[in-house]
Amino acid sequence: MNVTSEKLGDGLYRLTTGAGSYDSVIVEFKDYIMMLEAGQSIARGEAYIAETKKLIPNKPIRYVFNTHPHSDHTGGLPALVAEGATIITSKNNEKFLSDALNTQRMLLNDVLAKNPKKAKIEPVDEKKVYSDGTRTVEFYHTWPVPHSNGLLIAYLPKEQILFQGDFSVNPGEPANDHVKALVPILDKLNLDFDRYINVHASAAPQHKSDVWKAMGR
Repeated sequence: MNVTSEKLGDGLYRLTTGAGSYDSVIVEFKDYIMMLEAGQSIARGEAYIAETKKLIPNKPIRYVFNTHPHSDHTGGLPALVAEGATIITSKNNEKFLSDALNTQRMLLNDVLAKNPKKAKIEPVDEKKVYSDGTRTVEFYHTWPVPHSNGLLIAYLPKEQILFQGDFSVNPGEPANDHVKALVPILDKLNLDFDRYINVHASAAPQHKSDVWKAMGR
């Protein structure tokens, strides 16, 4: 798997494999790293871990953020749990992910069967902020939306970046029902974002103006 990175700022990178990728963002804090989304498979999760260690050596991946519980957004979590990362996810997903990841794993080549670790989860109710004085990441529960009742978005206020799972904007097309549901939430939260990063890789960088244009604003 050929992983490349886009530098978004100091200690801040988007990880991708190009067209059809499930992208992640890695965030460097003073003493640790946070990965936003783990990829859709264990193989991708392991590849992103390896790239993270190249880009930001000698710091542990302490947290992994999960946008929502759909299988293509949770498949890489076992690799991060085996790495020792704590999962940040919506409170609505806590029991499901705990049951799924803490059940005995029987496949000999499974990453958690080879390196058994209990999945640790820090749930988000409506909002949670992680900050250490050098970096801040905010998480928000987006509801009501048609896609999932356990869907979170991540916001980096200093860098004006919004990172989200399945609110896809297609250039030249009107907003779909998911984006139509998200925008009133963004209006209410009044998040001052510019870059709009989707887990599902877009053909070109997207910004707030693309979202607003899709909404006819």
